[in-house]
Amino acid sequence: MTSGDTYQRVPLIPDGVAWKAYEGEVLVVTSQDAQVRTLSEVGSFAFERFDGQATLHSVAQAIVGEFDVTEETALTDLTAFAEDLHRRGLIAWAD
Repeated sequence: MTSGDTYQRVPLIPDGVAWKAYEGEVLVVTSQDAQVRTLSEVGSFAFERFDGQATLHSVAQAIVGEFDVTEETALTDLTAFAEDLHRRGLIAWAD
């Protein structure tokens, strides 16, 4: 998969993952292990946009609009973040 293809992937929050935004951070819990994870401010911003419709590229553009970061950095960091969440079972890919 090329980086361009990767950026067009669409993340979603699967059944079995509960989350809540609280004071600018997102708390995530999976039904598998009941472990609570707290996401950073930027991670929370991104996670709230993983709706099964937005691509990683469009989420990265939203990050650029909200935070002081280049599009290249946003795409690179967001891709790594999403892949880590996927490995942990906290997101799935819609495509």
